[in-house]
Amino acid sequence: MNESLVSVVAPLESDPPEVVAAFVEETISVLRGLVSHYEIILVDDGVSEGTVERVRALLERHDFVRFLRLSRHFGEETAIAAGLDVAIGDYVIVMLPNMDPPALIPQFLEAARGEADVVYGVRVTRKSEPFWYRIGANLFYWYINGVVRAGIPRDSTQFRCMSRQVVNAITQMRGADQYLRLLTSYIGFRKRAIQYTPINRSGKALVRPKREAVHLARALVMDHTTHPLRTVSWLGILTAVVNLVFVANRRAAYTTEGQLRNAVSFLVITVMLSVIAEYIAGITNRLRDRPAYYVREEHTSSVLLREERKNVVGMTS
Repeated sequence: MNESLVSVVAPLESDPPEVVAAFVEETISVLRGLVSHYEIILVDDGVSEGTVERVRALLERHDFVRFLRLSRHFGEETAIAAGLDVAIGDYVIVMLPNMDPPALIPQFLEAARGEADVVYGVRVTRKSEPFWYRIGANLFYWYINGVVRAGIPRDSTQFRCMSRQVVNAITQMRGADQYLRLLTSYIGFRKRAIQYTPINRSGKALVRPKREAVHLARALVMDHTTHPLRTVSWLGILTAVVNLVFVANRRAAYTTEGQLRNAVSFLVITVMLSVIAEYIAGITNRLRDRPAYYVREEHTSSVLLREERKNVVGMTS
């Protein structure tokens, strides 16, 4: 049995009590047969009181379980960041309780101990998603990787195993609007992908809400590059040149052509102002100098720690 300490970080948002309980039970079963020392960090990012009570019951039954309650809902990425900040493992595994199978933990951990520093999950297929959602995903990955070259693996999930060096690098640079998939691509450590089919413990659709998906795509692009800003700047210059040509040829004297030119100019200016406003808003958020999250409560298992846990120093009288 390996002597490394493994931390599992799991953000909880809308997960029902039975989903969280099943996830913890399965994860503990896998980890106990895999490593000598481990911890499971559950981060409350706005779950129901029923789920909170179920987690507290789990703390009374199992050792090595920690419960971090944020003051309010901050979002999945921020909840993961809070878990990474307190994780002490030599290897840290991020999982979503509703969709990531604990049975794959040994495979991820073995790869992280070998040829990779970051092992990330990639969903095998998106056929269960609506057609419009798959079209949007294709457009996003074409732009983020083909044009911007951000290097975000296509169809990658939050399921990943990271070495302590990777976690240290991420926590050093994490801000309020940083995203795990983007950061693990940016830092440049060795990476390996593992394909898997997500499970669905709750039976509900695994697709992000449209508004949330659009916001995530926008943030991943604009937090990584100024390409959209430069694009609309060149678009504005091109429009100005075209207008100048119209005026020089005196073709704008015709009412219909003049109206069309004005409409196109107004559209371009509106797009430019919208993109600039998004970047200004992002800069404003980064300059607010406030924590990305606040911790309301922190609980640990109330049962006795197992005697063989070597990273705990006992008190002697």
